[in-house]
Amino acid sequence: MNMMAKILIIVAFLLLLVSVPVWLAIRVKRHPEKDRNMRRIKELQRGAEFEEGVQKFYMVNYLSTGIGLVLAALLELVFGMDKFLAIMIPTLGVCMVLIIAKWRFIGELNKVGLVASAIWLVVMITYLIIF
Repeated sequence: MNMMAKILIIVAFLLLLVSVPVWLAIRVKRHPEKDRNMRRIKELQRGAEFEEGVQKFYMVNYLSTGIGLVLAALLELVFGMDKFLAIMIPTLGVCMVLIIAKWRFIGELNKVGLVASAIWLVVMITYLIIF
């Protein structure tokens, strides 16, 4: 395969990684009743403001996950980073974005997420020091 074909395959792969989360974010924005998670939130009957916050949180969740997947692929393919590190860095970033988004839009601070991200950060630093 020539270089141009490889570049096109990589770009197509990255577009595929991004397209599904973007589609999910658009679907949760336009038709929240079709999203399984939003149906559960509507059943709780905590009010329209809470549902709106959760809807924004799910949009950020889907989009940040898509960006994290693309970033992991770019770190591995373009920069030649180790697979484990290429997955760890975006995962920590997505985790922190989701903790902040949940706190901002819903008003709940996810303590389990904070502990998990702290453990993940320690594992990542330990991995960098050892290897």
